[in-house]
Formats: sequence, C-alpha cells, structure tokens
Amino acid sequence: MRVRMSALPIRAADQIVVGLGFILLIVIGLLCARRSQTDEGYFLAGRSMPGWVVGFSMMATIVSSMTFLALPAFAFGESNWRNCLAHFTYIPAIAIAIFLFIPFYRRSRVSSAYEYLERRFGLWARLYAAASFVLFQFFRAGIVLYAVSLAVQSMLQLEADSLPWIICIAGAIVSIYTIVGGLQAVIWTDVLQGIALIVGGFICLPIIVMQLPGGFGQLLQVAAQDDKFNLGSTELTLSGKTVWAYLLAEFVLFMQLLGTDQTNVQRYAAAKSDKAATQAAAFGCLLAVPTWLYFLFLGTCLYVFVKVVPETGLEGLSADQVFPRFILTQVPAGLAGFMLTGLFASAMSTLDSSINAVAATVTIDFYKRLWGRQRDTRHYALVGKMISLLFSIAMISTACAIYYTRSSETLDDLQRTLLSIFSGGLLGLFLLGFLTLRVDGRAALVATIVTAFSVGGWLWVDSALADRFFPSWKVQMPDKLWVGTLANTLLFSVAYGVSWIVVNRHDRPLNGLTIWTTTKQHTATGE
Repeated sequence: MRVRMSALPIRAADQIVVGLGFILLIVIGLLCARRSQTDEGYFLAGRSMPGWVVGFSMMATIVSSMTFLALPAFAFGESNWRNCLAHFTYIPAIAIAIFLFIPFYRRSRVSSAYEYLERRFGLWARLYAAASFVLFQFFRAGIVLYAVSLAVQSMLQLEADSLPWIICIAGAIVSIYTIVGGLQAVIWTDVLQGIALIVGGFICLPIIVMQLPGGFGQLLQVAAQDDKFNLGSTELTLSGKTVWAYLLAEFVLFMQLLGTDQTNVQRYAAAKSDKAATQAAAFGCLLAVPTWLYFLFLGTCLYVFVKVVPETGLEGLSADQVFPRFILTQVPAGLAGFMLTGLFASAMSTLDSSINAVAATVTIDFYKRLWGRQRDTRHYALVGKMISLLFSIAMISTACAIYYTRSSETLDDLQRTLLSIFSGGLLGLFLLGFLTLRVDGRAALVATIVTAFSVGGWLWVDSALADRFFPSWKVQMPDKLWVGTLANTLLFSVAYGVSWIVVNRHDRPLNGLTIWTTTKQHTATGE
C-alpha cells in the first residue's frame, strides 16, 4: 500500500504535531536506556520514581484507548449512561489497594505479583496466575492495537487494506521505546501520553459549545429532553445489563487490576517510598475518574452537536466513527494533530505497560524461577528485552489476525470475555491468601479447578454453538457482566469450604503472608 502524505485528509500542521510526538517518545526511550541495564532497572525503574509520576502512569494505563474511543461512542449511540456510576467504584477499589495491596507488595519487595502466591499456596499458584496474566495480555494488547488502528484508518479515510500497515507502524513505535528504555521509559512516556489524552479530550467541548446557538444551556436542555443522562435500569435481575451489574462488574475488575495485575504491582514497586506509592494510587484515581466521566459527557455533547448543528458532515455515521471524524473536520489545524496524538497515546500507554509487564512476568516467574537462577542482573535485563521483542511481534500479529478474522462481537465484549476466561477467580485466589488462615494450597487448587470448569461451562452455554442445541439454557443464564463477580465468589467459597473438609496442612509459615500475621517487621520470607 502506498499513501502520499499530501493525499491524506490530515493537514500539514497536524502531520508535524503527530510526527514530533512519535519522535519524542523514541527519544525518551533512548534517554532511559542507560538506567535499564539491570533487571531491577529494566522491570522496576530502579525503585526510584516520584509518586506523582507513577500516578500519572497508572491513570494513563487504566484509561486506555477504550476510554478515548469507546466511551464517547457509547454515550453517543446509547440512550443512557448505564456504566457511569460504575466508574466511581474505582474510588473504594483504590482505598482497598492503599490499605491492603500496596503495603503487602511494598513490604515483601517482590518484582512480580505472582511471587506472593508461591509463598502462600505453592508453585502451581504462581505459574497458573502468571500464565493467565500473560495469555490475557497477549490478546488484550492485540485488541487495543487493532482498535486504535481502526480509528486512525477511519479518520484518515484510507482503504481497508491499509489497516495492517497502520497496525505495524503503531506497534513498531511503541515497541521501540519500550524495549530500549524499560519501565522507566514506559512511566515517563505515560506521563506525556496522559497529558495528551486529557488535553486532547478537553479541546472538544468549547468547540462544540461555541457552535450551538443556545450555548451550554442548550446542550444540557437537548440532552435532558432526549433522556441521555438516564443512568439505566435498576431492576433486580441477573439477566440484563443493569446498573447493579455494571457496579459489581467494574468494582471486581478494578480490584483485580489493582490487586493482581502485574502492570500495577510494578508501579507500586517502582515508587521511591511507601508514601510515594500511596500518593501514586490516590493521584491516579483523582485523574482517572473525572477523565472517564468527561469522555462519557463528551459523547452526549457530540449527540447534541450532530442533532442541532446542520451539515456537520457527521450525519449518518456509526457511533464509533463520529468522534474521530469530528476531530478531523471540526478541530482547528495543529490542535487536531494534538488530539490524534492523544488517540495514539491512549493506546500506547496500555500497550507499553503490557509489553514490559509480560516481559517481567515471563523473565521472573518462568525463566528465573525455573531455569536461570544463578545469573547476574544484566542477564535478566537482556532476557527481558528479548521477551519484549517477541511479545511485540505477537501483539502486532494478533491485531492483524483480528483484522482478517473479526466477528460481530464488539471489541469491548471480546475483551471482557477473554478476561473471564484467563482471569476468572484470580482475585479470589489472592484474597484467600490475604484474608484467610486455614486455606492451604490443596483447598485453593481444588477451588481453582472447579472455578475454571464452571466459567468455561458458562461461556460455552452462552456461545452460539450451544444456542443451536440448548436454546432455552441461554435465556436462563445471567449476563456475562456477572462472570467476574460470580467466579471470584465461587473460588473463595469453594476453597474455604474444602478447607473445613481436608486436614489443614501448611507447608510454609504464614508470617507476613496474611493480614492476621503481618507486622511491620515481617519480610517476604516470614522472618
């Protein structure tokens, strides 16, 4: 595919802004390379990062391109804000992380979230959790890269066969600075990307308001008349996408991300002090929640804009095409380039975190633990860079595979389904370790197997294949939003029940491994 830059529907000023943004990311990666020669430097940024910087990185990672693209599209196309309240559950999840997860991980000085599970339940738990994380990130990174590339292709009005090239270019850029600079480059580029994402989004609102005859008041009036601020169904049922389903699903998801996800555990460890780690979590929450709400509101603003303002060129477009096309046609030159940079940034902050976290997990939890214990720190950093390269290639290949084999399922639904498959019950496993004394590795293993088969059976019954043979079953099943909540509850309950049946046998001391056996003097080894 050959595309002349002059033929693109993006102005020269915007091309310059986007190009400078990409160059700056690579420069940051090169500047951080010297401090990423050891495993602690490459995977944990030398445990020396300021709290506000880590907090910005946490915000940029969790917000992602799904916020920049999916939330405006959702609010534009749907008749309600049914997932609005769910974002507020990030606040109690962060509070729990500050008082439970961060102290545990900081005290133990682990490099991987899954080291804890081996100390608590045995090697099987560590390998199971690490493998689940790697597999989920493998597919998630491909989905995010595909989604942002699809948006760029739509914005630039390129031919469909140009999408694999966009995927390769975007994937190569994020891979270069991540592989070279390690976690320090990831965190500092996340700061710039987070700023670009937030500022890029806030550029749109005044542009919309200034073109409405009645200004901001008309915006609110039309949106209210069309019931666009409706928070959704409050019906007490498991079968629909109700407010309660979203609240519980998002809370469990946030708890899982903050308590079991390597991308966040790395950032807890990368902070220069316990206080800085706590500040990072609080600051990230302070930035993330308003950002989610703003992008929801922006989708409603776009709805009013298209309805009220004549001949915008946005009429008849699908919901997911409106915001990208608005950027190109309504935002002034230069600023549109900044917003396009924000669009790329929203994806790259997720992708670079996935690349480095997977490299850390594979290096520490598999290579170092099983095969390469007696090596120097530079060796592990080199292994991490090689794994980062391999994962980057796999990420680009997965995104291209989605392009060639895409189905009717939305990308957000696909991501949630994959999370249910590869991470179902993982939060429950960690909470068993933190909160219980009597549950040992055998009870946890039985519960993990039961949960895995239960989630697999649920998803099969919900599939199109099962629908052909047992159509009545699917009608009776809860909505897939409940998978995470019910899977974690099942694992916790089964493990605790089994612990009363089998003879309790802890093969390792629990000192420092539960909230009941922890003091400030305890270390990861329980000494």
